Amino acid sequence: MKTTLIFLMLILNSIFTFSQHFGDTIVSNNPSKTKVKVYYFHITERCHTCYSIEANVRKTLLENFKTELNNGTIDLYILNSDKIENLTLVKKYEAYGSTLAITVYDNSKELQTEDLSNWAFQKASKPDDFVKELKVKLTDIIKK
Repeated sequence: MKTTLIFLMLILNSIFTFSQHFGDTIVSNNPSKTKVKVYYFHITERCHTCYSIEANVRKTLLENFKTELNNGTIDLYILNSDKIENLTLVKKYEAYGSTLAITVYDNSKELQTEDLSNWAFQKASKPDDFVKELKVKLTDIIKK
C-alpha cells in the first residue's frame, strides 16, 4: 500500500512538473497598486529544473499571496523568452534562458530589479526552501 501511494505521488508530481504551459501567464490586476512584479522567463525547450522553478514560483504565489495577486499588489509574468512578442522584456531583463527577476515599484514607479536566477537554480530541487525563502523576500518587499 505504501509503495503504491509513493508511486502514485511520483507519477502525479511528474505530470505536474512536465505539463506544458503553452501560453504566457500574466496576472496583472491593478497596475497603480503594484508593489512587486515577479518575472519568470523560460525558453521553449526546458529541462526539469526550469519546470521546477516555474512550479515553485507558482506555488509560492498561489499559496501565500493569492490576495495580493487578486488585488494587484503583486503581478506575475511567466513568459517564453523565445517569443517575439516578449522581446522587449527579454532585452530589458537580459533573460536569455531561465531567468527569475523581481522588480519593486513605488507609486507606479520602477525602483529596482533583483535577478534571482542563480538562487532559483540552487533552490529548485528543494521546493520547501524555495517557497519559504521567496515568501520571506516578497513579504519584506510588500511591507515596505
